[in-house]
Amino acid sequence: MSIRDVPVPKLEPDEALIRVRLAGVCATDIEITRGYMKFSGILGNKFVGEVCAPENHPLICRRVVGEINCGCGHCSKCKAGLERHCPNRSVLGILGRQGAFAEFLSLPSRNLHAVPDRVD
Repeated sequence: MSIRDVPVPKLEPDEALIRVRLAGVCATDIEITRGYMKFSGILGNKFVGEVCAPENHPLICRRVVGEINCGCGHCSKCKAGLERHCPNRSVLGILGRQGAFAEFLSLPSRNLHAVPDRVD
């Protein structure tokens, strides 16, 4: 494990850039450091952040959390609304997608949920 400078994620179509405000360590993160999923990259799949791009995003400047499974959007599972079971999915900080232990992360807009203002 190390601390290093990394570039801000480049956004794919229909993705949002999130500035991470809080990120939590879970058992999956610990297991990944022991070789689980053979993931190499930025860990972290539990977070609260603020949408900072694109400027016209409906949740711009809002606090959000995100679903970590990112389906391809094209397969039969995704078209049936089962993105979590997509055979081509990426998973935030676990499989094919950099995680939340960074200043910024990207996720598909459909994966984001606004945090109510009444929640600290």
